[in-house]
Amino acid sequence: MMFARHHIGKLFGAVIAVAALSLVTPGSAAADATDDAFLKQLFADGINFSQPEQSVKRARTVCEAFTSGKSPATIHQLTLNDSAFTPRQAAVFMADAVQAYCPRYSDQFMS
Repeated sequence: MMFARHHIGKLFGAVIAVAALSLVTPGSAAADATDDAFLKQLFADGINFSQPEQSVKRARTVCEAFTSGKSPATIHQLTLNDSAFTPRQAAVFMADAVQAYCPRYSDQFMS
């Protein structure tokens, strides 16, 4: 019985996350295919978010920081300071952001 409840709880959580993704409207900040792919990747990586638009904005900020010459360590710290992420979640978020919005920095991110 507990086993079934556990799986129902996980399924319910997945349904809520998918529903949150589907609430993104064409007029919102997360309306294009890149934004949708980014949000789906976050979900696949287990990064929880309640406001898709805020996640997209934060991801674009990661790329702006790389563009301005900040180091990956500095950007990681800024991401931690601007979120409730654990250090691991912040690193995964940064990797997903770079992959989606500024892949030209992927080599710098991995160094």
